[in-house]
Amino acid sequence: MKYKILTAVMFLGVGCSTVFAQSKKEIAIKRMRDSLRLEGLSAYAIRYPQLRQGAVALDLIGNRNVKGELNGKDLYEGKMNIVRIRSNFSVPVYHWGRNSVSATLGYLQQRSQITEIKSFDPGFSNTDIDITKRTVSLTANFSRSDSIFNHQIFYSGGISGITDEASSVKRVNFIGLLTVPIKRTQNTSLSVGAVVILDPSAVTPFFMIVSYWHKYKESELELFIDVPSRLALRKQLSKRSWASVGTELGGSLQFFDLNEPALPRDNIFSYADLRTGGTFEYLVTKKLILGVNAGMFTTFSSRMFDRNDKPKDYFYKTSNGSAPFVSFSVSFLPFIKR
Repeated sequence: MKYKILTAVMFLGVGCSTVFAQSKKEIAIKRMRDSLRLEGLSAYAIRYPQLRQGAVALDLIGNRNVKGELNGKDLYEGKMNIVRIRSNFSVPVYHWGRNSVSATLGYLQQRSQITEIKSFDPGFSNTDIDITKRTVSLTANFSRSDSIFNHQIFYSGGISGITDEASSVKRVNFIGLLTVPIKRTQNTSLSVGAVVILDPSAVTPFFMIVSYWHKYKESELELFIDVPSRLALRKQLSKRSWASVGTELGGSLQFFDLNEPALPRDNIFSYADLRTGGTFEYLVTKKLILGVNAGMFTTFSSRMFDRNDKPKDYFYKTSNGSAPFVSFSVSFLPFIKR
């Protein structure tokens, strides 16, 4: 009986050792896979900055001509310069199977200074204007990869709360995205998709997107065509540095509470702009990137309207010239497992 017990204990010990060894091996394999996934995502985030874990940027936009119109009549003209601080940070919250949930916090602070003002309205002063506005957004996003008729698709939905104060959320919107990869090779990728926006202040509730990337073997140049947001050429200069030239579409909104009897009180000032120029980025550490971007800055749409109205029902707008700009950025490649 003693020998049977001893034999059983010995076999149990061997079994536990085998299971423990297998567990260690499985853990090591899982860690390696996670590491490879992060490395692959980091390489992708270098090409597509919107996939980075976080970023902070300082924009310095030089003097340009600006002309304001109120209810279709000239209000003033002058010179305007802008200083912006932009930041965002994305955190993966939960992941199961082909599904994932993430949260993104965005912050924008903009200081606008208007000088050399010439007023066209007796009630509007020629005094210089200095306005600082802050906008905070928090987005919860759900993403899933799936397949239809043996073809891979990606879709996601996000709900955002936007405000300029801690006591309340002034704007809530929903964005849905569907993307279908069409072609993917070592040097070329193409995908198409659609975006749905549920937001009264959106210029359009629906638009198509196209994302095309191609790497030219001889020159090592990379072409990015992301309709409607970006057109760029990128060149790897060294293992840790790269440069690009192109045009990028951007924009945001600000909240204004006007104390004028003849005007709406709670308003939104939305704007869209184009940045055209060159960017240089350097990988300082494995996950930290420093960048500088310079060129010409153009605002092609800036309108103020009642918070419950659509942009086409604006009562105030500005016409803006182009100006040189320089931007300094610090960004982080994905470092939290997702």
